Amino acid sequence: MPDTIAVLARRLARLERRIAALERARRAPYPPWRDVPLTGDTSVTDPAQPPQVRANLWDMLEFSGRIGLPGGRAVDDTVIGLLPEGYSPAVPRTVPVASDADRRALQLDIDREGRLILRVQDGGGVKATWISLDSASCRTDGDD
Repeated sequence: MPDTIAVLARRLARLERRIAALERARRAPYPPWRDVPLTGDTSVTDPAQPPQVRANLWDMLEFSGRIGLPGGRAVDDTVIGLLPEGYSPAVPRTVPVASDADRRALQLDIDREGRLILRVQDGGGVKATWISLDSASCRTDGDD
């Protein structure tokens, strides 16, 4: 019985947080986009599509834009960018990203320090000249 009460209390707390987030979102406009600082030899492939991020009112990070990869290769476990201060998720997150890589999926791991770490399916590296952040998103809150 105590387990049931504890489970219900956690669910109620989670529901109250969601209601509070929805009430905030109803009152406020969307926040502006912020540029994502790139690291190493990564680049902005198209000035009309710079890599950007915004934290919306539903505790989500939304991404947009393209990042050019150095040497035309996506290498596993490479830090390609940093989130602006205050945009880091509470727990590490993984988001899929589109690219011109053949037959290998690419993902971004986002750690608690705000580093964007490129991950290649099955490790190693693959030929790819860019990744697209368009439509990528992740939660900023914890998993509780």
